[in-house]
Amino acid sequence: MALPKPVSKINIPLEIPLTYLEDHLNKGLKDLLYSEQGLSVSNGIFTDIEVFRTGDLQLASNGENSLRVKLPMRLKGSLKVEKKIFGQLLSTSIPYDEALSPEVSFTPEIGKNWDVAINELKIESWGRSLRYSMLGYEVDFDPLIRREIEKILQTQLGSNGLSRISFKNLVNETWDAFGDPFKIEQDDIEAFIYTIPQKIKINEQITSNNKLRLNIGIEGEVVTHVGQRPQNKTSPLPGLFYNEDTTNYLDITLPLTISYSALDKYLNDQLAGEALRLDNQTNILPKKIATQSFGDRALVDIDFILSRSGKKDLNGKLYLVGKPSFDPEKEAIVFDDIEFDLNTKNILANSASWLKQAQLLEMISKHASFPIGPYIQEARMELQKQGYITTDFASFRVAHPELEVSGIYVTEEDVRLYLNAKGKMDVRLKDAGSLLK
Repeated sequence: MALPKPVSKINIPLEIPLTYLEDHLNKGLKDLLYSEQGLSVSNGIFTDIEVFRTGDLQLASNGENSLRVKLPMRLKGSLKVEKKIFGQLLSTSIPYDEALSPEVSFTPEIGKNWDVAINELKIESWGRSLRYSMLGYEVDFDPLIRREIEKILQTQLGSNGLSRISFKNLVNETWDAFGDPFKIEQDDIEAFIYTIPQKIKINEQITSNNKLRLNIGIEGEVVTHVGQRPQNKTSPLPGLFYNEDTTNYLDITLPLTISYSALDKYLNDQLAGEALRLDNQTNILPKKIATQSFGDRALVDIDFILSRSGKKDLNGKLYLVGKPSFDPEKEAIVFDDIEFDLNTKNILANSASWLKQAQLLEMISKHASFPIGPYIQEARMELQKQGYITTDFASFRVAHPELEVSGIYVTEEDVRLYLNAKGKMDVRLKDAGSLLK
């Protein structure tokens, strides 16, 4: 029987205040943004020009997942007019000094190396007209400086600014911690559960409350290893996929194993030597109980002594088959649709009529269960303990996971118990400086 693949999925929303990006960009932004000597304006008209920033930039959401930048500037220089009059070159210099309040927009994007790239940067407005009338000459500075200023801002905000912010260390640590084994101990058996991370997804959003929100999703296959702690090593970060999910959640299927020997021990402790009263004159005494797989069901093999008043005791063997399921009230594995196997039915049909099949099935069903409450409690405690990931930049903790049994499956080697854990990730930011390359 092919078992469902146990999977693990987490989706972590990481919100970074734009004020952090502002502080980082302002530290790397030069005061002199642009300077040019003898820039040709038109025939016989030149300018020496300098563009300074006069204050700190401010970032805000611009809607549609883009950012708006306000950066106060000063446009300073002199306009030089050169003309020949009667064969003599005459030159006139007209100084200018103007304050500007431009607005710039761009779209941040997480690159393949987990750095922040700038796309579609453009100057939306200078805050005023750059068309001037000087000594009868109409001069429009916009086409002269727009392209150069955009190129300089692309460089200073991009390669010298945001691109120095990298989430690679953060994601690497999260990726490795996602695959870190944690231990479940029951019935003197140590089992380690770990995830083999396989896929990572991301998208970025600019929120209305001025934060850069990264939605990081990681998926993988969950594995159980019995014995010593496995020396597993996570694979390198794979290529990025786009993350369409923006919710905060954890959804992990924990595959636990229950050996047939553990089932046998418990059932023998509960039933072996305990007389089951069929009627006033008949008791059945289970002596030894053993379990094994029987297709997709479990087979229970019972050696018994049948004692009858005034008659000789009989030794016999019963074979019962049933479908393991979970009883939430008992927090135990019970057997549904339990019945005698075909051989046992034939034997009982040929035996004395006093052997009450339905009554015997009911009595055995009542006692044949295996409590798994300790497994669930242990898994919950370990999940909360191990579900804490800390990095230099942020810490992540599983918040109040809810566990439920999602499936019970019979294999030739054991019974597989699938626990499904759902919850949310509590994210706390720490030192944002660790994001710098």
